[in-house]
Amino acid sequence: MPDTPDNAREARSATTPLTLGVGLGLPYALVIGGFVLFERVDGMVMGFPPAVAWLFACMVLVPGCMGVAWWLGRARAD
Repeated sequence: MPDTPDNAREARSATTPLTLGVGLGLPYALVIGGFVLFERVDGMVMGFPPAVAWLFACMVLVPGCMGVAWWLGRARAD
């Protein structure tokens, strides 16, 4: 017989396909896809080639994706 009260909820995994997609798939697609997309674009963005400017933008976008994945996981765990 378990030592848990009758009203205790069963533990749920915080890892879902949505959190994996937002936390791993979206950052991967942003970095690789954006670099491939902007690789052959001419011009400059604030003095940088567009592919490099995109990688700098991904320095903000990827942690944002990780934060959203963390938030989704915490919301599911609660």
